Amino acid sequence: MSDRTHGSIEELPGGATLAVRVGDRTVQVPARCPHRGAPLVKGVVNGTFLECPWHGATFDLRTGCRVRGPACADLTIAGDGPGGAGRPGAG
Repeated sequence: MSDRTHGSIEELPGGATLAVRVGDRTVQVPARCPHRGAPLVKGVVNGTFLECPWHGATFDLRTGCRVRGPACADLTIAGDGPGGAGRPGAG
């Protein structure tokens, strides 16, 4: 598990999914960025945002929506902490 600015990122068994902890909530996201396949386990959590380590695509961990960076699909988000189950992104 890697500590980040305001959260942590952990690769789940099988390697296709990550658990990202933000405050008292944990969400699951794909292990690879939809832009160019960068390993998001090496990304940075800043508040409720996850930034890709390669090209800076930044995703809102509450919705999965890309908020800046290169054009790409949104992340699919699944949640298991307070605040509900999250919303699947468009990609």
